[in-house]
Amino acid sequence: MTLTDATIALLLAAKLHGTDAAVKATAKRCSQVLPRSKRDLMFTVMNSREPLKLVGHIAQNLDQ
Repeated sequence: MTLTDATIALLLAAKLHGTDAAVKATAKRCSQVLPRSKRDLMFTVMNSREPLKLVGHIAQNLDQ
């Protein structure tokens, strides 16, 4: 799995489920598969108070 795959998984979890719990669970599963050097984003999402809003912010700034 690459960081791009994990980011897409987070975006899909946010879109399909729309809950903080689903986004956190997805970030946790992805962090277990990613190489250690690429896990920072997943840990940031997992430790966020509002992971759904954080993923929304990431989605808005993807093209930059």
